Amino acid sequence: MSIFKQSSLFTSFLIVFGFAFRYYAVYKSDVDINILGVALSVIVAGLIGGVGFYFGQLKIQETLPVKYLAFSALFVFFMSHNLSNLLGLYQLSWFAYLAVVCSLAFVMALRVPKILNKEKYN
Repeated sequence: MSIFKQSSLFTSFLIVFGFAFRYYAVYKSDVDINILGVALSVIVAGLIGGVGFYFGQLKIQETLPVKYLAFSALFVFFMSHNLSNLLGLYQLSWFAYLAVVCSLAFVMALRVPKILNKEKYN
């Protein structure tokens, strides 16, 4: 699978997981936030994460199965969300959160093949 297809799948997974979890949180908290606002913020964060993943894939030049791409997207979403809550990046700046998403996606693109394809690296 090409690097562009892998990055597109990663971006799609990141957007889907992000929308599902963020919309569920908005729904459960019974806050009046427009669904379009949630969708727009998740799409922007997903695209930025996809760019970071693309650059990581350009550097490592390895293909990943679809299940590893889904795992990576889920990991990036949860780590960026938890790290942003811990450091208060949501209150600090939206750009700080996007930088964390991009950085984590880049690192995941570099590390996932080495972590999950152990038979190749042993």
